Amino acid sequence: MMSFIETPGDIKRFLEIMRVFLKYGWESAFELSKMKEKFPFLSRLEGTHIGGTEIPGPVKLRKIFEELGPTFIKFGQMLSTRPDLVKEDYIEELKKLQDQAPSFDFVEVKHMIKSELGQPIEKIFKKFETKPVAAASLGQVHFAVLNSGQKVAVKVQRPDIEHTIAEDLRIISFIAGLVEKNIKSTQYYNPKSVAEQFADTIRKELDYNKEAKNAERFARNFRHDKAINIPKIFWKYTGKRVITMERAPGKKISEFYSSKDKALKKRIANKYIDCFFKQILVHGFFQADPHPANIFVLVKKGKPMLSLVDFGMVGRLDYDLRDNFATAMVLIVERNIKGLTTHFQAMKLIDRLYDEQQFMLDLSEIIDYFYDTDYNRIDFGGFGTALIKVMVRHRIRIPRHYLLFLRSISMAQDSVQKLYPEINLIEQAKPYIEKILEEKTKPSYMLKSFRENYFEFQRFFRELPESVINIFKRMEEENLKVSLEATTIDELSHSLSRSTTTLSVSIVMAALILASAMLLNTSIPTPIGNTTELGAFGFVIVLLIGLYVVMRIIRA
Repeated sequence: MMSFIETPGDIKRFLEIMRVFLKYGWESAFELSKMKEKFPFLSRLEGTHIGGTEIPGPVKLRKIFEELGPTFIKFGQMLSTRPDLVKEDYIEELKKLQDQAPSFDFVEVKHMIKSELGQPIEKIFKKFETKPVAAASLGQVHFAVLNSGQKVAVKVQRPDIEHTIAEDLRIISFIAGLVEKNIKSTQYYNPKSVAEQFADTIRKELDYNKEAKNAERFARNFRHDKAINIPKIFWKYTGKRVITMERAPGKKISEFYSSKDKALKKRIANKYIDCFFKQILVHGFFQADPHPANIFVLVKKGKPMLSLVDFGMVGRLDYDLRDNFATAMVLIVERNIKGLTTHFQAMKLIDRLYDEQQFMLDLSEIIDYFYDTDYNRIDFGGFGTALIKVMVRHRIRIPRHYLLFLRSISMAQDSVQKLYPEINLIEQAKPYIEKILEEKTKPSYMLKSFRENYFEFQRFFRELPESVINIFKRMEEENLKVSLEATTIDELSHSLSRSTTTLSVSIVMAALILASAMLLNTSIPTPIGNTTELGAFGFVIVLLIGLYVVMRIIRA
């Protein structure tokens, strides 16, 4: 029994998918001749292949996904953001996949709203436009007016789409397994894992409650910025398959591309890219699909106010990831290739380098190209893609959140440069990067870092004696013979003595940092001075001890 079969329709859908792949001449990918021996029903696909060799491979794949419908269109769009998995010519073709679909009947809309919200459409809304303003693969959006008079936008999920997608996801997972098994070169990329990540993403998009919660988090993040508007969610009229939100004022950002008011376009571009970097570098919670259709602009007295919509797909960067990004940017600007390589290793992006020298040469080539281009013409998306290619070439795995980030920054750059081609993204990001790096020098950051790693330090020192004893026990059990000259023993003794002294001094420094930071956060008079002054004095002592330790290390 095939692992994907859960309903009677699964075999029918699987045959339909296979028929479309074979139609365009992709039978070799699935080793069909071998599969027929195991699964006789596949013989029904005989004579399906009608694809011509004159059609390029990337175009064939795009047509396959378009023909197979919503799940595969979404899958193709996801692949277009994965330069670590897909070749550039395929990426460019898959980017053409549009998340558009014919609208479904208004009768279905009424039925979905009643089943999801528990009331007929007439009782909830004073007015509800029967024609949708947008229709995508998962749902469509209608403008409406609540009984209170509030103008809203209502997104309604397609009927039975959840069942269709669940069926397709099982089959995609099965096909990924076939590809991984039959095409050895794909095993490094782990197609099964890619399919699972995609399934997780699309399932989240199917739950409109999650999107509504994401929208509210964005609203909290920008609550002090009056130039950024996040439409209000009406929870009373929101469920898993229906979401009702305040209608975004203004026009889509793309409608300003043809405007002749260059000063206004510059203000819109600067405001949006500032909003984008705040999401990335301050909030660590960003819109992963900043498509122009999801950004609205309302101009009041020459000043733009932006409204962001559609938070079904979001990205997250914790403080450490933002810190890592800021540090990487500084190292890139300084052309510090060795430092950048070490930084990637510290970020655990690099487990093992087979040829470190070649990796550094490849990085240097990308960064030289970066420097030979005017800042306002730097293609960040292209730079990110080139960097990923180098990492893939050296068999370095790229975490998904970095890929989401690179996709988002590429889309954001594309939107603002169509408004204001001279915009300098590095200058826009600079204040946020400087703030992150400045935070690292503050006592509060040191205290936070010590607190976060306290239990690691505690466990290390607690387990150290036992680990050393175990090493000697193993040496004794395996009857290892060690022959050392007296001079070597003396050197080892001195080395151990120095290491022990340095470790002891480091522990004292850590304790002083913690105590001084705590004193700085208070202001209590004592017989020998204010606690704030004592805290500052403590940091001076730490600095002197640190210089002493550095000098010992240099002399050693």
